[in-house]
Amino acid sequence: MLRNALLIIVLIVLSVSGRGQIAGHYMHCLVVLDNGDVSMAWEKPVDEDTFVRYFVVRSTASNPTAFDTIKEYTFYGDTSYVDTLATANTQQNFYYIITDQSGALPDIYSDTLSTIHLRVDNSDNHLAVLDWNSVHDPLPAGSDLLYRIMLLNADSIYEPIDSIPGLHYEYPVLVCRADLRFRIEIGNANGCTSVSNNYFATFADTDSPPMPALDSVSVNPYTGETILGWTESSEGDAGGYVVYHAHTTNDTLDFIVGKENTSYSDVLANPCEEPKSYAIAAFDTCGNIGPGTYDIPQRTILLNDIVFKPCEMANYISWTAYINMEPSLQGYRLYLSTGNGAFELLADLPAGTLSYEHTGLETTRQYRYFVRAYSVNHEVTSSSCIKENTTWQYLEPLANRLDNITVEGNELVAITMLPDTFAFVPQLKLYRSETASGPYGLIAEIEPQGADVLYYDDLTAEVNSQSYYYKSSLVDSCGNEVLMSQAMRTIRLTGEKTNPQMNMLNWNAFEGWPEGVENYEVFRAVDQDGGFDRIGTTEANKLDFEDDLSSLSGEFGMLRYLVRARRISQTGYFSHSNEIIIEYAPAIILPNAFAPEGTNKVFKPAGTFASFSEYRMDIYNRWGEILFTSKDFGTGWDGRHNGRIAPAGVYVCVIFYRSAKGATETLKTSFVLLR
Repeated sequence: MLRNALLIIVLIVLSVSGRGQIAGHYMHCLVVLDNGDVSMAWEKPVDEDTFVRYFVVRSTASNPTAFDTIKEYTFYGDTSYVDTLATANTQQNFYYIITDQSGALPDIYSDTLSTIHLRVDNSDNHLAVLDWNSVHDPLPAGSDLLYRIMLLNADSIYEPIDSIPGLHYEYPVLVCRADLRFRIEIGNANGCTSVSNNYFATFADTDSPPMPALDSVSVNPYTGETILGWTESSEGDAGGYVVYHAHTTNDTLDFIVGKENTSYSDVLANPCEEPKSYAIAAFDTCGNIGPGTYDIPQRTILLNDIVFKPCEMANYISWTAYINMEPSLQGYRLYLSTGNGAFELLADLPAGTLSYEHTGLETTRQYRYFVRAYSVNHEVTSSSCIKENTTWQYLEPLANRLDNITVEGNELVAITMLPDTFAFVPQLKLYRSETASGPYGLIAEIEPQGADVLYYDDLTAEVNSQSYYYKSSLVDSCGNEVLMSQAMRTIRLTGEKTNPQMNMLNWNAFEGWPEGVENYEVFRAVDQDGGFDRIGTTEANKLDFEDDLSSLSGEFGMLRYLVRARRISQTGYFSHSNEIIIEYAPAIILPNAFAPEGTNKVFKPAGTFASFSEYRMDIYNRWGEILFTSKDFGTGWDGRHNGRIAPAGVYVCVIFYRSAKGATETLKTSFVLLR
């Protein structure tokens, strides 16, 4: 096309000038400067005596047929030019020289040369793709046959990296980041070199390596180390791997340098105590970390502590599931060693099974186990730690009995129990009944925790209305309820007044001591605050007592009683009954008249068993005026008011007092004062 355009121009020139023209090979090279200007030089094609002038003609690749004269020289020695408007760093330009001769001599046209326009594609961060155009097709006479690909080095000097005959070149970029500047050169035998524009391109390796395949996460059963294995990354510039503890935050555990290193041992993990999940990712030599296996982590198998069942002579073995095995999980193999012998296969179990019961064990024998998961093709496996235990002989409890029961504080029954301490007893059960034949209801489940004496307070017992029977049993280490104790019965005391000077007490026999009851002791207390005194003793077979009050002096509102049983040949062993109260209401007698100058000189009440915590007597006249007040039961009114003799007549007496039961009582009467 360029040659056709040039031919058209030549024809136009010939038709306009009417003169001849000839071609000449006297311009050989074009140089694109860094700023886009184009420098050119040419040889003198004619002698000076025929020289008239030089014309520099240019067109661009965007409009190659539109040639314009951009410079005219009339001095014969001007054989070079710099086109400062070329912008040849962004476009391809075409140039030729016309030498005008004097007279009818023809003009001499040089070859039409093109600037070398270089383009670099950096869409692939690992490859620079260079393309450029030819100086002339075919190359000008004397031109080299190879284009030199030049690269600016660290010293800002262009140096050749290759030479090729074509117009396309691919340069691998093997660094993580590079700012590269290229240009193309081609020399000519005439001593010049055509130079392209320089092209600057940035290459940054942001491509991360693909996700590696984590083969397995396993525990070395013999050392307890956690070992990870994976396939080597397929990425050519992979530099190593990142190992993670996979959970919500995916903590970085370690960096493994070298793509050929495909295993890792986590010596800080404790896979015998807890399962650990792991994930890995690859990183390249530029530090780009690829996607990790966070969403498909693999986890160590935790073999739980072995649970020995002495009653069945069996070991219960359980473990956590292995997850995300690739190829998929097929099952688990359970291995057994007895007495530190070699491990042998005990059971081959399907993938969904996470426990096994090993039966038929011998006593006092060591058993060691570990579990190994395996894939469908048996190529991938993962093992657990070794767990062990030693069997022992189940011990049955030998004894269980109640030691004592007693009523305390008239509110509860305190129970003392003696479970067996020879065998392991995880629980004692306590029962209660209202009759000897039952039924017995469970009231407490107590954990002995190795204690040889247990205590329990039955707060729900109604000790004043009911006598109770108690029993206990033991739960052995196999969960069996065994050894029901003897029954033991509380003492319930009742009583009543048989006459004003006699109280009759009755109680039921205490039951449950192996040696039996030696005797019963009867205690009495006067009023609420009085202390208990022993007033009598009965034989073990006598369950009643008469309390003669004829010798009891003083005034009181109540009598309190309790009974205690004494154990035969056991000093200090007693069982107390409930406490009962027999009340004595005060009998207050008021006279209906008195004469201060006669026999009854003072008006005051008389009474029997009168003992008041609060007492007051008020005397009123018939107009409601209070004349006298006394808070002493023994102090009465002498018929005077403010030191003066009160007149004869009818008066009112009001007495306020608190009874032995704590109730406030009022007594009101009228009487006559005689003079």
